[in-house]
Amino acid sequence: MRKNIVLALTATAVAVIVAACGGDDGSSAVVTTTISGSAVKGPVSSAIVTVRSAATGTVVGTTTTNATGVYSLNVPFTGDVIVEVSGGGYVDEATGTSTTLSTPLRVVLNANGGNVTGIVTPLTTMAYTYAFGTTGTPTASAYNTVATNLATQFRLTGVNLASTVPTFSGSINEYGRVLAAVSKYLQLNGTTLQALLTTTFNTAQSAQFSTAFATAYNTINPGSAVTFSFNGNTLNVSGTGGGGGTGSCGVNVQGTVTANGFTVPLNLDYCITGIAASSCNSSNGTLSQALSGQQGASGAANLVYTYSPTCVANPVATINLQ
Repeated sequence: MRKNIVLALTATAVAVIVAACGGDDGSSAVVTTTISGSAVKGPVSSAIVTVRSAATGTVVGTTTTNATGVYSLNVPFTGDVIVEVSGGGYVDEATGTSTTLSTPLRVVLNANGGNVTGIVTPLTTMAYTYAFGTTGTPTASAYNTVATNLATQFRLTGVNLASTVPTFSGSINEYGRVLAAVSKYLQLNGTTLQALLTTTFNTAQSAQFSTAFATAYNTINPGSAVTFSFNGNTLNVSGTGGGGGTGSCGVNVQGTVTANGFTVPLNLDYCITGIAASSCNSSNGTLSQALSGQQGASGAANLVYTYSPTCVANPVATINLQ
């Protein structure tokens, strides 16, 4: 049978604040992270770039993009951050007209005290919406899980949406072709960028989008005959041999996660449905298989699982076994 792993990722916030020792006067120096990148739909010029702490929403830095959409700033912060781009203008790839960016673009990064790249595009913003919606607390690890899945669905396997620069002229890359197709999709279907970036598609909507986006892609990239198969926030994994029941199980996963030299607590909740009634326990091998690799955080260790027949509100993921 098949299990559908629904990545309704909402996140457990992890904030790490690092202070370095100061000089002889007893003062302390704050560790600074340099964040640089581009805002692209094509290149968005004169846009406001705002960097916020992902855990608290506190603004830790602002700047503006230049004429080619490039930005760079130093922020006195280490930890997960949201980079938001608003305002400014770009030349629409589908219509060739100068357009004001009326919908903010976002990406989630880990500010590590060094140099970090943050490319901000419609695709990075879609990943943000699928990962956290409007209420979830963002983390870079949860964001990266969804962004990787989304990139694959846009036929950008192996492309890091947050660090790869889309190019449109000269040697156009595939990221650039996809973004051009996004503009063509909006034009052909009479919809808005805001509607696309703030909506999470269900299964039926994903199927419709697959067909419509393929048409847009092949129209704006002449000579292409590419097909797409979007599944919204669902990953299909076959061969479990289980599922189809009427029971459910809430699973809490606790342990630690190590990244950038820091080890911090991990505490994630999952909801698994479609299991046999009264089988919410550690001896259910299907549950273990369903959870395998779904923690959404690299470097996770010392994991302890606690099972409950009741699911918590807003779990990090809902896994439907069928």
